[in-house]
Amino acid sequence: MNNSEIFLLSLINQSPRYGYEIAQFLEESNAGLWINISMPYVYRLLKSLQERGLVSAKVVESKNRPNRTMYQITEKGRQTLLESLKAGEFIVDKIYFSSDVALAVAAITNIEFDLPQMIANQIQKVKKELGQFDLQAMEDEEITTDVKMAHLIIEHRIIFLQAELKWLKKVQETLLEVAGG
Repeated sequence: MNNSEIFLLSLINQSPRYGYEIAQFLEESNAGLWINISMPYVYRLLKSLQERGLVSAKVVESKNRPNRTMYQITEKGRQTLLESLKAGEFIVDKIYFSSDVALAVAAITNIEFDLPQMIANQIQKVKKELGQFDLQAMEDEEITTDVKMAHLIIEHRIIFLQAELKWLKKVQETLLEVAGG
């Protein structure tokens, strides 16, 4: 099972959920910061998990709204999740950086584009993302296990962004040296 499947199965194991509830959780937990998952992908995963017998789906009728589908973990799903967690099947997804692609393209193409400006834009994006984290507010929160885990995820993201910012500035300096010399 991949990381997204393990995460989604764990979420449904916590309690049966509608797709909308899953979407709300992803948004409220800022899951996009720590897992590569989107709602279209969630629905594909749910269909796959259902086809493999790991979750069941039940259409729930509603008088005032369209029918909704409730997803519930099956016994096979619980066993598979338990086995995956015990085996430590979390994998490190390959990470690709658009800046690396831009540097490679700049080296192999004769098409001119403003690489220094692209790097400057990336620096601004990383700074903006770093600016969204309020570390003081995090320290003031009540420390529960959930909050501790959230802090660790955010800390990991901050460390990554700080390293990315340092590297982008090095690229920027190198491009200035190359242009000047």
